[in-house]
Amino acid sequence: MKALLILVFCLFYFILSMQEDLFALKEINITSDKMEVFEDEGLAVFTGKVFAQSKEIKLWADKLYVYYVKGETKRNIQRVIALGRVKIERGKWRAVAGKATYFRDQEKLVLEEMPKVWHDDNLVEGDLVFVYFNEDRSEVFSREGGRVRVRFYEK
Repeated sequence: MKALLILVFCLFYFILSMQEDLFALKEINITSDKMEVFEDEGLAVFTGKVFAQSKEIKLWADKLYVYYVKGETKRNIQRVIALGRVKIERGKWRAVAGKATYFRDQEKLVLEEMPKVWHDDNLVEGDLVFVYFNEDRSEVFSREGGRVRVRFYEK
């Protein structure tokens, strides 16, 4: 049980550090095959082999939607959605999912579509992963009779 609590704490620390590094968006570099900007809607869409990097975080996806509000001197990010073969790495941590959504005003990250999070060989997976940064908590859910799964290796 103690090992499971350590793993859950480590999962939370990883996702919290993602919010500080990637979603704070002080500087983020994005490359893709195509970019479209819809100023009237406050949306930038990156398509095809998307790669985003900020400090220690790296993110890959097929598509990345960045929703923003135009300020006087800059654009303020409101929501970020990564779709298709989403992969996130930070040091010994990595996560994969079909979809990752960050809601900046709620300080909430949602990983969907078969999310899995690893630290070294340790694994947590379920159907949904919710991280509430402003509440210092996270949840892993299963749907329709599924189960949350944890694989932990003691050293």
